[in-house]
Formats: sequence, structure tokens, C-alpha cells
Amino acid sequence: MHKSVITTLQLLTNTCDRIESKYQVQNDEMEDLSILNINDQIKILKDHVLEIAKNTNQFAKHLARSDCERQKLKNELISNVEQIHKNYEQHMPRHSTPLTEEKISVKGILTPLLGGNVISAKDIPKLEEWPTFSGEGEYNHIEFIRTIDML
Repeated sequence: MHKSVITTLQLLTNTCDRIESKYQVQNDEMEDLSILNINDQIKILKDHVLEIAKNTNQFAKHLARSDCERQKLKNELISNVEQIHKNYEQHMPRHSTPLTEEKISVKGILTPLLGGNVISAKDIPKLEEWPTFSGEGEYNHIEFIRTIDML
């Protein structure tokens, strides 16, 4: 694709250079147009218009080819990415062990079960009432763990 864009740009540059040189030559001729009659002036202008139309068509064709090539490359890239993902998924290990736990419902997370009983929000102590765990002493953590287990 890169080469086609460069080729298109070179063609466009060459075309612009040719038009510019012809314009310059014909601009010089236009100064002499006062000598020519009106029919000759119209013929020269018509030739200019035809040249511009021809160059515009050539540029449009090159642009269409570039768009077509870009679309092909895009489709090829998408295809390659899909193939890479497909190959990656094929090489992932399959888990042979079935899940041992059932999914926990959202309600079970919000109101956990403790010994088969649902704990209400009233039973949970406020954060300020929680025992602190300072890490000092031999049994300082036991009350903290009991509080956490209750939650």
C-alpha cells in the first residue's frame, strides 16, 4: 500500500507540474490572445478544461485504487487478528475439573449466612464498636477474629 500511495503522489506531482508548465506557456500565449480572434480563444480554453478533466479522472482512478488496496489490507489485517485470537484460544488449557461450588447469589453476598440464620443489618456492630487489633499481647486477635467471622 505504501508504494501505491507514493506512486499516486508522484503521479499527482508530475501532473501538477505539467499543468503548471502548460499554464505558464499558455499564460504567455494569453498575452498574445489579443491578436487571436474569439474562436481561437474559446478553443484554447476548451483544451485547458479537457486537460484538467483528464488529469482529474486519472487522479480519481489512482485514488480509487488506493482506497481499494487499503480496504483489502484492512480486511486482511482483521482476518489475521481473528486467526491469532482463534489460535490463542485453541492453545489455552482446558480445565478438566468441574466447579465444586455453586455460584453465590447477590443476596447471599449481601446477607451472609451464619449457622443457617440470616444476619440482619441491626446485628452488625457499628464500625466504631469493633474491637481493634493492635497485634500486642498473646490473645489480642481472638475477639477481632470473632467479630470479623460474624460479619
